[in-house]
Amino acid sequence: MKKSNKICWTITDEFPGMKSQVIGLAEAIGLETVHKTCKRRWPWGWLSLPWGNPLNQLTPGSDPLTPPWPDLVITCGRRSAPFGLAIKKQNPKKTFCVHIQNPLFNLKAFDLIIAPEHDHLKGPNVISTKGALHKVTKEKIQEGVQAHGSLFKDFPRPYNVVLIGGKTNHYNMPLKVLEALIQSILQIRDITQGSVLVTPSFRTPFRDVLRKTLENEPNVFLADFEKVNPYFAMLGVADTLFVTDDSVNMLCEACFTGKPVHILPLLGHKNSKCKKFIEELVQGKTVRMFEGEVNSWTYEPFNDTEKIAVLVRKAMNL
Repeated sequence: MKKSNKICWTITDEFPGMKSQVIGLAEAIGLETVHKTCKRRWPWGWLSLPWGNPLNQLTPGSDPLTPPWPDLVITCGRRSAPFGLAIKKQNPKKTFCVHIQNPLFNLKAFDLIIAPEHDHLKGPNVISTKGALHKVTKEKIQEGVQAHGSLFKDFPRPYNVVLIGGKTNHYNMPLKVLEALIQSILQIRDITQGSVLVTPSFRTPFRDVLRKTLENEPNVFLADFEKVNPYFAMLGVADTLFVTDDSVNMLCEACFTGKPVHILPLLGHKNSKCKKFIEELVQGKTVRMFEGEVNSWTYEPFNDTEKIAVLVRKAMNL
């Protein structure tokens, strides 16, 4: 890829899932990138509309949004969308404005909107993706295995990797759900007679319970991402993956590998978009629900991130 002296800003709030999408796309495009974590003061942040000048409405803890302006700005989520348009308004002849997900306002003002198919968003500047963008690449997986693969050397095959989500804006994961999930983890180990490699996320509640319950179980590895994060290595060594049903991001990262992916339902989780996405993947024979059996199958892995990066580079004449 030819190097460019152009600059990219990625802007999100504090949610890692959104940050992963903008940074993943920026890395695939290949520009020098600065990530900015920004929020608007009340009531503008609550309204999530481009009223006034969003650049003057930042909370005290936000990163500054001041000149020199970037050549490319990528935002994700409706609360960050006004920042991208505000920057483009300050620098209309130079800044290319990309937004990920449905901004819910003024669609034509963005140069490009990237929205998953289950959003059913249409427009001349809208590009639909199968799922969420992410920052997983083959190179990162290979580097992860080289750096952290030795963590699993004493565990027997097959490797069953479990990706756990948890609490969201619309779902407060109770302890009983985590306890049921722990039983599924032990069931997977016993069925396969192999190992279970488990990684929680920052959203996983009761991580102390998870640790205390699993730390003495044989052939169970629990990642402590606050010390060492072997996430890419786990994707690389996995023979089979299991993903909780609360995160389109995690599911897309798992399906990037092309390895069998089973869905672990979280009791009470009712995110309609996530459920609909999973239903489409099940119908397309990409993933399967975990129902007490561990199977193997093949499917065509998908990588929307690279596809969108090519389109942005072309639109910007990079």
